[in-house]
Amino acid sequence: MAARPVWTGTISFGMVSIPIRLVPAVRRKNITFNRIDDRTLARMRRREVSELTGEEVPSEHIAKGFDLGGGRYLVVTDDDLAPLAREKSKEIELEAFVPTEDIDPVMFDASYLVLPDKAAKPYALLASAMAGGRRVAVGRFVMRQKEYLAAIRSDGTHLMLSTLVFPDEVVDAGSVEEFDTLELVEVGERELAMAKSLVDALSESFDPTRYVDEYRLSVEAILDRKAVGLAPLPIDAPRERSNVIDLAAALEASLIEAQAARVRHPAGPAVLSVPDLQDDSPHETTIAKNAKTAGPAKKAAARKPSATAAEPSSAKARVRKSA
Repeated sequence: MAARPVWTGTISFGMVSIPIRLVPAVRRKNITFNRIDDRTLARMRRREVSELTGEEVPSEHIAKGFDLGGGRYLVVTDDDLAPLAREKSKEIELEAFVPTEDIDPVMFDASYLVLPDKAAKPYALLASAMAGGRRVAVGRFVMRQKEYLAAIRSDGTHLMLSTLVFPDEVVDAGSVEEFDTLELVEVGERELAMAKSLVDALSESFDPTRYVDEYRLSVEAILDRKAVGLAPLPIDAPRERSNVIDLAAALEASLIEAQAARVRHPAGPAVLSVPDLQDDSPHETTIAKNAKTAGPAKKAAARKPSATAAEPSSAKARVRKSA
């Protein structure tokens, strides 16, 4: 698969220069809709109109303007920014190799595949040197007139670059007033024990193949049917959730459901541990009873998509989707 690079330059690794290209590591599968006139099915077009005159402005007169407030703008040209871009736009200088766990996951942004360009040996050298070290290389570069912080990691053969947000762009949770209410919350031992048991009951290895974009698949099925003149199939209404009034009761019901599902799962344990509440409360009796009496059941069937998502894609070629 040949992909168009979004950036071409070099990785600077000490005295070693590694020519590379960046291509997106993710191919979005969003469904896009155009704005149209439903009477004529003609597309709607946007025009760049001056707020002052109401007239359309030619593209050659559209410039960047920095808002100074009070209706005043500072015009910034490409020539003003060009010296900054030239300084770093063609090089990613690796500044440090840091433990992967030292980077807060919230800082990770977009991901790119790092492709070797022209000389493959220095690329392979860096990929091999970083293999198994649980460290990522951190550097900075400029792309499209914006400086990015980048983390490069290796699987032993391939390099992957993820742009990072800068630390001053991360929202400090302590600065959000709504979190102040947590200081007044008291969590009971019984509730905590059941909550921990629920976490244990729902714990498993991450299998990304289990997750699909069900909404997108359902939209595609609707479009397929409409494209051939058929009405969309009815969709089952989602299960209504009642407002949680008794937290302990809600935790108990959730735990019982999770335990039953785990017992049915082929890879699940036959018996799950339950919280020792050290009393004769109804919660303890009910949970223990359900855990002891839950017998072997049939293997859980694979999760089926909604009725609309299961429809054949007979007219997918007629539906325009973004890559």
